[in-house]
Amino acid sequence: MHMNIRDDIRRTVHVTRGVLNLIGIWPSPDVTSTVKIVQTKLLRILCQGLLYFIFVPGILKMFLKESNARRRLKMIGPMCNCLMAVLKHAMLICRSDRIKDCIEHIEEDWTKTSLAQDRRIMMGNSRIGRNLAIFCVAFVYGSGFSYRTIVPLSRGVIVTPQNVTIRPMGFAGYYVFIDPQKTPAYEIIFSIQFLSGFVQYSVTSGACSLAALLVLHACGQLKILIARMENLTQAEYFSDKKANVELAAVVRQHIRIKSFLSKVEEILQYVCLVEVVGCTFILCLLGYYIIMEWENNDAVSMLTYTILLLTFIFNILILCFIGELLTDQNMKMYITFCTLDWYRIPHKTARGLVLIIAMSSIPVKITAGKFMDLSLNSFGAIMRTSVAYLNILRTTSI
Repeated sequence: MHMNIRDDIRRTVHVTRGVLNLIGIWPSPDVTSTVKIVQTKLLRILCQGLLYFIFVPGILKMFLKESNARRRLKMIGPMCNCLMAVLKHAMLICRSDRIKDCIEHIEEDWTKTSLAQDRRIMMGNSRIGRNLAIFCVAFVYGSGFSYRTIVPLSRGVIVTPQNVTIRPMGFAGYYVFIDPQKTPAYEIIFSIQFLSGFVQYSVTSGACSLAALLVLHACGQLKILIARMENLTQAEYFSDKKANVELAAVVRQHIRIKSFLSKVEEILQYVCLVEVVGCTFILCLLGYYIIMEWENNDAVSMLTYTILLLTFIFNILILCFIGELLTDQNMKMYITFCTLDWYRIPHKTARGLVLIIAMSSIPVKITAGKFMDLSLNSFGAIMRTSVAYLNILRTTSI
């Protein structure tokens, strides 16, 4: 493989690979190594265990120990976020074979790129996908760790009227036989919660980065296909033989792109469903938490919740944005196919355009579990639904 192509592939997948490697999702090139397989499985089990270390004690605390309705409501948001991470991580593990196929598909597309124009198109789309992934990772890790460390530490140590000292925890939980306030249990639990948060943010940002990587690559391939289709009507392809060869190449690439997109949809559809449903409720809850902290005059907590709110909005916006990009690119391809100067192509070859137009009229879209197409309209619907739930929550909790 040429050095430039290897560098292009490395730059394209660098951010996504770095995040997904942390949670054992990125496919390993050495599939025959028993040690590597065992390491990956142990890493996946460890990540799931760390997520459950937050989720299970939190559920026990919420239902068995917490009696105050407001404090219980305040625990629902982190619980939902943790459950989302558990489900998304499990879904990505189940789709690991498909992820491997898609990464190999991307590498093969780069190796087949021979024209400078095609390489520029792929580089442009890969840059957009990489920038989206970087913004997502920065937002998620920054807001997550500020919530997990700055907020609890800013509250300081609390001494109750019974002269009991309560040290701040990143995440409230009921540990049954362990007192989390005693040393060294407090330090151990606080450290494990920090690692659990690291896994949680890696899953959230990794899923978003993977979606950006796959969908933006597909958009680049669709742009190249459009350019090839437009070249079909150029003078050099007027002979029957050249026109047939070029049309056959277009058909093969179109089928290849649709196959790739069907795999991408299979990987992302349930991950996106969890993200859409979860973010709808979490955005509602975060809005309520901000109102509560405003009433309590807690500026640090209010600022942190606002950053978290913006992070979740940004995450769901990225998914809807890349879905919109894919839909627009499919529409451009369809319009290009329908408006070609077909009369400049040999008549027998031009008949083949009918099937190509029919195939391109049914684009593959990124959906949330096949219930909702991801687009900017969907983003608006999610935001409106969250605000509606917030109004209901404020009305019922007064």
